Amino acid sequence: MNFENLLKRIMDSDTNIRHSIVTDNEGNILATNHREGITNYLSQEETESSLKRAASAWKGRKALSPKIGNGLYAVAAFEKITRMTFPLGDENLIFVSMGSDSVRTDTQQGGQKQIVEHVLNILSRDPTKA
Repeated sequence: MNFENLLKRIMDSDTNIRHSIVTDNEGNILATNHREGITNYLSQEETESSLKRAASAWKGRKALSPKIGNGLYAVAAFEKITRMTFPLGDENLIFVSMGSDSVRTDTQQGGQKQIVEHVLNILSRDPTKA
């Protein structure tokens, strides 16, 4: 799979997305796409550590999947950013970061909900949804 093209499609789906990253199930970065003009809040080391913790959390979710079904996505909201995590097949994860202001986190109209729908549609590989 061409991760760079996938991340470009995700970034192009909403201008509120700051960056997107593909990792393996251990949280090791495989590909990244960063919106021009956006400054990261975390250092490279802090980002890598955060991704590893999030990947570990997905392992826990996966262990529960026989009882509650497969995880579709997870959202972690902070004062400055919101990070959404999506499984990418059985071997990888996609992390999508967006700003955490009142417009972008409104789950009723656009913002976070719209980005989640866009990413899920892209990951479905159904051309009628993307």
